[in-house]
Amino acid sequence: MTKVKRGASIPLIVNDPYFSIWSPADCLTDCDTQSWTGKEQPVRGYIRVGKSTYRFMGADDIIPVIDQTGLDVSATQTTYTFENEVVFLEVTFAVDLDLQDLNKISEPVTMITVKADIKNGNEAAITFAFSEEICRDQASEELHWQAITTPSEKMVWMGKGRQTPLSSSGDLIDIDWGYLYLAAKSNLAINYQKKHGMLLANFAVCSGEEATILAAYDDVHAINYFGRATNALWKENYTGMYDLLQNYLANLAQRKASCKKIDKMIQQDAHTAGGETLDFITAFSYRQSICAHKLIRDSDGEIVFLSKECSSNGCIGTVDVSYPSIPLYLLYQTELAKGMLRPVYKFANMPVWEYDFAPHDIGRYPYATGQVYGEITHPNSKGWSDRGPHDTVYDYYQLPKGQNVYCFEQQMPIEECGNMLAMISAVYLRDKDDKFFTQYLATNLKWADYLATFGQDPENQLCTDDFAGHLAHNCNLSLKAITALGMFGTALQVAGYEEEGNLYFNQAKKMAEIWQKNAISSGEHTPLAFDKPDSWSMKYNIVWDDLFNLGLFPEKLMQKEITKYLAEANEYGIPLDQRAEYTKADWIMWISIFAQNEEEMEQIIGPVRYYLENTTNRVPFSDWYDTKDARVMNFKNRTVVGAMFMPILKQALIKNLVNV
Repeated sequence: MTKVKRGASIPLIVNDPYFSIWSPADCLTDCDTQSWTGKEQPVRGYIRVGKSTYRFMGADDIIPVIDQTGLDVSATQTTYTFENEVVFLEVTFAVDLDLQDLNKISEPVTMITVKADIKNGNEAAITFAFSEEICRDQASEELHWQAITTPSEKMVWMGKGRQTPLSSSGDLIDIDWGYLYLAAKSNLAINYQKKHGMLLANFAVCSGEEATILAAYDDVHAINYFGRATNALWKENYTGMYDLLQNYLANLAQRKASCKKIDKMIQQDAHTAGGETLDFITAFSYRQSICAHKLIRDSDGEIVFLSKECSSNGCIGTVDVSYPSIPLYLLYQTELAKGMLRPVYKFANMPVWEYDFAPHDIGRYPYATGQVYGEITHPNSKGWSDRGPHDTVYDYYQLPKGQNVYCFEQQMPIEECGNMLAMISAVYLRDKDDKFFTQYLATNLKWADYLATFGQDPENQLCTDDFAGHLAHNCNLSLKAITALGMFGTALQVAGYEEEGNLYFNQAKKMAEIWQKNAISSGEHTPLAFDKPDSWSMKYNIVWDDLFNLGLFPEKLMQKEITKYLAEANEYGIPLDQRAEYTKADWIMWISIFAQNEEEMEQIIGPVRYYLENTTNRVPFSDWYDTKDARVMNFKNRTVVGAMFMPILKQALIKNLVNV
C-alpha cells in the first residue's frame, strides 16, 4: 500500500459517479466526508470502549477524537489506523474492482472492515452514521427506512418515499433518487436506527477480530440510453440489491482476497514500470477512473461503458475523456475500451449528426440522448440549448437531419476523429476482435479520409485542451492525425485489408515527413504551432508511434523533446505548453514513456506525486493543476487518470504481455 500524509482527497466509498464519498482531509476526523462534487455527505464513525466513546471518522463538536496514526491507499483499498491508551483501531474501505470480471466492477458495494485491539478488555462497540444527504441532492424531505432481517443477513435501506429515477442531469450534482443499503451477516450483533437525519449501524466487535459491514447504493435506473431507461449491468444477475448483498456477504472472504490480489498485481506492475512513485500515483487513480463510469448493456446485448465528464460540463461518453484514460483499459480489459466507443459510433450514424467527423460526446450524464457540446444556444428561441444546471436533455438522437443543432466552430474535428481511430486501432491490435473492428469500418474510413484531408496543418479549432482556447496550425493536433492514420493503417493491414491499410499508412508516412520539415526548424525542439517557431508544447499524441512501433518518427525527436520539457519544468511538473504554467497530469504520464532511464522517469513523474502530496485543494485527483503552486485549476474525479497506467502499458508491450 501507499502511505499518505496529506494532499488530495482520499477515496472511501467510491463505486460510481453517483455513489462516491471521499475524505477531503488526510485526517479522517478533521471534517465530514464529501461527495466528489464537494457537497457534504457525512459518514461518521465512533468506537465505545467501556464507558468512553471516541470519534474516528467525521466532524463532531461533542465526541473526542482518537488519534489517527496511519493512512494507506492501494488500488482497491483505503486503510486508516488509530490508537489511544485503551484501543488500537484499524478501519478499511475496500471495493472489489476486478477488471477481469465486468459484473464486479458494476456492483455499487463497498466493504467497511473494522478491527479493534482492546488493551484492557475484550469488547468494544462501533457505530457508523450515514447522512440522509447521500440519498438526495436538493430536496429536503425526510427519508424512509426499513430493516430487513433473515437468518443469514441483517440489512437496512434508506431512501425517498417518492422515487423519481433519472429526474435530473448535470455536472456538479448528486443523485436525487435511489436507496442506500447497509448490510452485515446475522452473526454480527448489529442493529439499525435512524436519528437526527442519520442512519445508524451499531455493532459489537471482539478484541483482535474483524467485523465487516457493506455500504451499497441502488440507483433504480442508471442511464437514459437513447430513450431507454437502462439498468446497471449487475442487475442482470440479481433480482435486486437484497440478492446482490446476500451473495456478497456469503463470499466476503473471497471478495477481500480479490482486493488483495488486484492490489498486489498493480503494485508489482507499477514498481516495474516506474518504481515507488508510479505505485503511489496509480493507487490514487485506479478506483477513480473506473468508478467515474457507469457500466450497462445496450439493446443489442453489447457492453457500454459511459464516463461522466466530472467537474467540466457533465457530458457523458466524451471521446476526448476516453482517449487519455484508455491505457488502463488497453492494459487490463479491452471490452471496457470497446464499451467506450460503441455509443459514439451509434450516435455518429444518426441523422442529426451531419458532420464528416466524429462527435465530442453523446449527452449529459445520465442522459445519453445526443451530443450537448457545442449546441447552438437559445437566443430568442433561435437555438436549441437553454438548459439549466439540473435540467434533463432533449432527445436529440431522434431528430432528422437539417435541424442545425450544433455550432461547427465549437466542434473538435481533428481531435475526435484522431481519438476514435487511435483507440479502435489500439483495441484491435490488442485483442484482434475482427467483428468489433469491421463493424464500424465504413465510419472509420470516412473519418480517416477527413484526417488525411485536414490533419496535416489543422485550421483554427479546439482540441481536448479546450480550456486553452482555439489554436490554428497546432503541431500536436497534427501529430494526432498522423499517428491515428498510422494506427488505423496498421490495424487494417493486420485485419486483412492490405490495400486500404497500405494507403492510410503510406499517407501517415508522407504526413510525418512533412510534419518534421515544418516543425523541426531550430533542431532542438518542436513548436506549439507551425507558425510559432519559438514556442513549445508537450507532444503527447506521438505515443502511438512508440507503443506500436509504427516507425513514423525518429527516436531522437522525442529525446530532444524530453530535454526541452525538463528544462521548462516547475516544482510540480512540466507545463502543458508555453502559454501558461498549468499542466495536465494525464499528458505528463503519457510522455513519460520516452524517458531513457529510471532517473529521467523520476524527473518526469515525480512532480506529479509531489503535487498529489502537497496540493492544498482537498479534492479527488485533479488532472489540471498549476505547476508552480500545486493549485487545482478545475476538474476533479475524472476518468482520465486511467492515463497514469501508460508506463505500465508500455512495459507490457515491450515484454509482449500484450498481444500486438
